Amino acid sequence: MPDDDSKELCFHGEHHYGIDSSRRVMVPAIWRPADPNTVFRVVPWPVNVEECLLVLPPERWRVMIEKLKTNRLQDRRVAALERVLAGTSAALTLDKVGRLCLPENLAKSAGLHEKAVFVGRLDKFEIWSPARHKVSTIQDKILAASVVDEIDL
Repeated sequence: MPDDDSKELCFHGEHHYGIDSSRRVMVPAIWRPADPNTVFRVVPWPVNVEECLLVLPPERWRVMIEKLKTNRLQDRRVAALERVLAGTSAALTLDKVGRLCLPENLAKSAGLHEKAVFVGRLDKFEIWSPARHKVSTIQDKILAASVVDEIDL
């Protein structure tokens, strides 16, 4: 999982895999953690649309939780986000051959059936249905171009 000599997780590329009848899907070998007990948090994403599954390794999940903790307890929007995340996410580990077994509700929300596309997002990754990914890729290129201008890369 580490990129080159770095100790930080870095998920790159796009990988296509089949999904078996038990909803098991192979994780790219270069993305698998050295520790077989690593827990990935899988969340339908974006929260209001559920186009794909966002997969967060432990470090990235902790960052998100810490950010949520900085908000006031009485902030109803944050409470709603916490309920949605806790109610829809799953904690998954890889099996002995490097597969994730996707819970039925998560696979259904992301439209995952026979095939999956894994897309790296640097410190996290996504799992897409091929059809949804194709549509998203066109939109992403337009959005990405505008962000490059905004953040002055």
